[in-house]
Amino acid sequence: MLPVSEELKRKLKETNRDLRRAYPGEVFNRDGIRKRLQSVGRFEQWNKWKGEEMKTWLDGRTLVGVDGSVNSTPGSHPHTLSVFQALAKGTGGEEEWAADLYTPLLEGEEDSGEGLLAREAKHRGRLLAGLEIRVALESIRRWRPRVVMMDGSLLHFRIDHAESWEELVLEAEQAEVLLVGVSEEIGTQTLARILFPDRGHYSDRDVLFGVMKPGEVYTSEEMNPSGTGLWKAVLSPSRNPQPVGIDGLLSQSGAADDLIRLVYTLTPLQGRGIPLWLDIVDREVRVTDSLVEAMVEQHIDPDLRHRLLVPKRSDRIL
Repeated sequence: MLPVSEELKRKLKETNRDLRRAYPGEVFNRDGIRKRLQSVGRFEQWNKWKGEEMKTWLDGRTLVGVDGSVNSTPGSHPHTLSVFQALAKGTGGEEEWAADLYTPLLEGEEDSGEGLLAREAKHRGRLLAGLEIRVALESIRRWRPRVVMMDGSLLHFRIDHAESWEELVLEAEQAEVLLVGVSEEIGTQTLARILFPDRGHYSDRDVLFGVMKPGEVYTSEEMNPSGTGLWKAVLSPSRNPQPVGIDGLLSQSGAADDLIRLVYTLTPLQGRGIPLWLDIVDREVRVTDSLVEAMVEQHIDPDLRHRLLVPKRSDRIL
């Protein structure tokens, strides 16, 4: 048992008590929430495709998974360097990579306040979204797959990199390539605000946790954000109590049921709820701590590395 102060134990118990008050069990009653959700939407139970059915639907074309990753050297602002990678990987063995770097040391900003740190975080998000859109675009131009499946909500790409997003949408529509986003974390509050208007801190993730059965899909007009050009659904593709969000282009809404069924078919029942192909792409593209360390050691001169990117705490004795 690791040494822990009595004060920390006490504070953890107090936090547990406060969380229980903020999220009481009687409020999150499964049957009660399902009934309330049915008043604004509907649940449907779906079956997975069989192998031949999915093969027929793909019609000889491939499925492409798109994911990206970012990691940074340890240290405090501005003495960090962030490494970005994005990968589009097709089921026929096709691969398209993109990468970039970012360090505040080259930005010339003197202010290190919270506003600057927030701008940096936004910049990193925009940079990564741009790389993912770039490899998705290349996959459409080079391979014309049946589907491009992106890790995360399509709305996130639309917000973070609007110009590139519009280009991706146009090319996907012209090439008749279906776009679908799969979001591991549901970050919206639409349903929560309808069901619990007096509980502004509740999220849709809180409301939907443990409510759906494996293979169930929940849809509601209330979830479709106006003006985005997207449709949205919630799917419980595994035994994990946390469902996933799925969205696609309104212009391709005729294929929405097929895309939802594709995500369900590709997701292991015992898994965390993410399609296996996206998990494969995630493992390949992930920028690990060891990768960042190795790349910096290999390509950044030692004097610059130690002057600018190696924090003093790295010399601590373990």
